[in-house]
Amino acid sequence: MDSTTNQRPGWRRFTFLLIVSAMLALTLLASLAAGSTEMSIGRAFLLLFNRDGSVDDALIFSVRMPRAVLAALVGINLAMAGVLIQTLTRNPLASPQTFGINAGASVGIVVLAMVLPSFGPFGNVILAFIGASMVGLIMWALSLDGKANNMKVALSGITIQLVLSALIQGVLIADNSTQDMIFWLVGSVSTAQWPKVLIILPFTIIGGTVAVLAARYIGVLALDRITSQSLGQNSKHVAALTCALILILACPAVAVAGPIGFVGLIVPHVVRFFAGEDQRALLILSGVGGALLLSGADLLGRILAYPAELPVGTLTAMLGAPAFLVIAARKRIR
Repeated sequence: MDSTTNQRPGWRRFTFLLIVSAMLALTLLASLAAGSTEMSIGRAFLLLFNRDGSVDDALIFSVRMPRAVLAALVGINLAMAGVLIQTLTRNPLASPQTFGINAGASVGIVVLAMVLPSFGPFGNVILAFIGASMVGLIMWALSLDGKANNMKVALSGITIQLVLSALIQGVLIADNSTQDMIFWLVGSVSTAQWPKVLIILPFTIIGGTVAVLAARYIGVLALDRITSQSLGQNSKHVAALTCALILILACPAVAVAGPIGFVGLIVPHVVRFFAGEDQRALLILSGVGGALLLSGADLLGRILAYPAELPVGTLTAMLGAPAFLVIAARKRIR
């Protein structure tokens, strides 16, 4: 009976992975078929394995596939970054958005890119790292302050985000920025191209792989400092690695798709119901769940506003704001 009980979490995780992976595959396939030019899902599926050089073929592989892949990669990065930041700070309300990291990265890109516009796409990632690192250090210092509880830290992060967002909007208005830049600020993958996919892909592979391999050490950070030290772990080194991984995952996502919010907050909490607190399972399942959430939101945004579309960041905000309140209420954080 005990062995059966011990096997249940593993079965729940495996079942969850199968279901979410199947849903993700269907969502990505539907994304290839959805758009202003009508195409059946069957036609899109056949073209994946038998390219014929038609207009539909070019549409899928040049326009819709990079968008679908980019949405999935951004979702993976944000969800895994959310797991890491919640573990690092031991704060259930922590995420790249609520801790102001997304806004910090956006400031780095928008403000500095106007001064040095020749930086290019890879330069945007560097600027995102600079901006996010500055905000991240401030928020980490606040989270280590014993006088500040989880809610106060989260509200501080949201305040920083609002201030930085107002700064960004002021800069964009003063600069007469284009609609594309405003769309990016909301969070969108509508301008996805293969070069953007190639920008974020190495960070997803490296950051995700290192996080999963180091999961057993990172998971100990969820314990108090005395307990982690009693287990023979150098908490400072692991915390520094975790901070680096958060930036490696979150900053490229902001650079290519804008400051999309709440993915890193919602997904880890849903996944914990199936994965428990096992850090490795939590990271893997959150990555798949994040890909599904963002791909699904992007697809839904195209369907709801057809023939126009809603930015994916708008839909994640509509889901995330109520989720934030529910999580705060359930945790009874004061």
